[in-house]
Amino acid sequence: MNSVRKKPRLLHNRTSAWQYALLLLMLLTFGFYSLPTFFGEQPSLGLHGQSSLSASDAKLLATEGIVLQQTIASADKLELVFSDQGDQQRAKQLLEQQGHDSAALTLEFHAKAPTWISQLGATPIKLGLDLRGGSQLLIGVDLDFVLENQTKNLVDNLRTGLREAHLRGGNVSRVATGEVRIVLPEGTEQGAWLTLVKESGGVRQGQWLLTRSGQQLTLKMSEAERTLLANNAVTQNLSILKKRINELGIVEASVQRQGQDGIRIELPGVHNPRQAKEVIGATASLAFYQAKPDSRFVMTDKEGRSVGLDRKPVLTGDHIVDARASMGEMGQPQVGIVLDALGGSKMSQFSRQHVGSPMATVFTEYKTGSSGKLRAHSQVINVATIQTALGNQFRITGLGSMPEAQELAMLLRAGALTAPLKILEERSIGPTLGMQNIEAGFSALVFGMVGMMVFMLCWYRKFGWVAITALFGNLLMQVGMLAVLPGAVLTLPGIAGLVLTVGMAVDTHVLIFERVKDRLREGASLAGAIDFGYRSAFSTIFDANITTLISAVVLYAIGSGPLQGFSITLILGLVSSMITGIWGTRAIINPIWGKSSQRLQRV
Repeated sequence: MNSVRKKPRLLHNRTSAWQYALLLLMLLTFGFYSLPTFFGEQPSLGLHGQSSLSASDAKLLATEGIVLQQTIASADKLELVFSDQGDQQRAKQLLEQQGHDSAALTLEFHAKAPTWISQLGATPIKLGLDLRGGSQLLIGVDLDFVLENQTKNLVDNLRTGLREAHLRGGNVSRVATGEVRIVLPEGTEQGAWLTLVKESGGVRQGQWLLTRSGQQLTLKMSEAERTLLANNAVTQNLSILKKRINELGIVEASVQRQGQDGIRIELPGVHNPRQAKEVIGATASLAFYQAKPDSRFVMTDKEGRSVGLDRKPVLTGDHIVDARASMGEMGQPQVGIVLDALGGSKMSQFSRQHVGSPMATVFTEYKTGSSGKLRAHSQVINVATIQTALGNQFRITGLGSMPEAQELAMLLRAGALTAPLKILEERSIGPTLGMQNIEAGFSALVFGMVGMMVFMLCWYRKFGWVAITALFGNLLMQVGMLAVLPGAVLTLPGIAGLVLTVGMAVDTHVLIFERVKDRLREGASLAGAIDFGYRSAFSTIFDANITTLISAVVLYAIGSGPLQGFSITLILGLVSSMITGIWGTRAIINPIWGKSSQRLQRV
């Protein structure tokens, strides 16, 4: 007698325990990290290096009508919390006038969330310039300076090479930026001259183009070399400016390239960017020269006295790895310098050969003059006798004050710019306008949410409540992921991305629920219709979201600023809508209606 094997009964609409656990863990995690954002922030001022506010400072703030909402002290910083950004800016100006080091005063924002939340690592979403208010600077890189330096360097190399090769009688001169002329002696054989010019002038590498006309050789910088130098100058300056902004303690700053030779800097929360402009616009470099009293190459020191120097520096600031300000044994400010391996080798070799000779430290800064052109201001800040062989670490003394030493160390530590900068445009967005943008953006989000909630309730009734729950979970996850994502900043276009992804999440619910209704009309049970609706709609939802995700990734890769803010929220919204729209709603529906055998009914 043959036994008939029964087919196993398929279990429809079943959600495993581990799936519930994972979904709950994700919601709790991202919900926790979204809490500080919903609590909000207050503007604050960080006073680094002190743990309490002096009586004179407190009296000054009170006299000016500035009310402190809260004072938070830690081991190395005091944080003053204010009610609005106007008081924050005024307090910073007043404390600077009282003699506080501007580098030790940082503009910050204090989270209103309970302390235990921040102690666990949860912080509010960083807001962009259009929401927080602040300053925007458009900076131009002086590319002519880079090309001129390369031209002068070629002239020096050619003169040195000709002298070492004992080729005399020729004249090397700069004709224009990117053009050098060599006039050969009459009747001389040009073979040796041509060989040296090609080697010293980078002709073989295609950096300079050589033309001959009788006894004249002309070297012109190639267009490829000009483009390469320009790109390198802007890229390196971009990197160094990011370091300088970090040194200033300005949080949430954005430094991005704009056009061929422009750099856009956004400083959210900074409405008085004087200090930022001074440090950003300064091109600082340090060089060490051998002091020669009888030299015709002369610079002045801080007292206005002339100091004779060798024309060629012993070492430039390119080799500086670190610079720290400190107080010396006699209570005088000093800057400790750390050089890289090559710089340390050069300094060691020079100092061993010149023990007992004076060496001058020259600080050069490029500033914009009254005519709008950048001018170099060089000054001898120190002349000291070399007592012993120096290595890759030594100190610069003779500085006027500790703030001066700190500023010099900061500029040198952040790096010497490859080309001077000039501020082309400065715009300021007030905190009031930023607050209006926040209110307008979130009002649009609220109205959009309410409108979709009403539609879902009217059209899908009880399933509409499930969709509304999923929408709130979706929003919670987006905010949490945006808060966790490193470097993410919420801008006004980012809020538009939030609104868009909430609408796309509703599309997911509509696709699923319409498939369920169609199946019910065909006479299927509710449980079977639910299973069919989710299975049949999944491929459509997945394909639509993947194509949108590809577009969002491309937009993030090629875009900048606001476009990236929009694409980030769009990407996160697509991920969260897939999780809450498909997985989350089914986790709610399955235990309630997933086993029902009822026929057609209004859902």
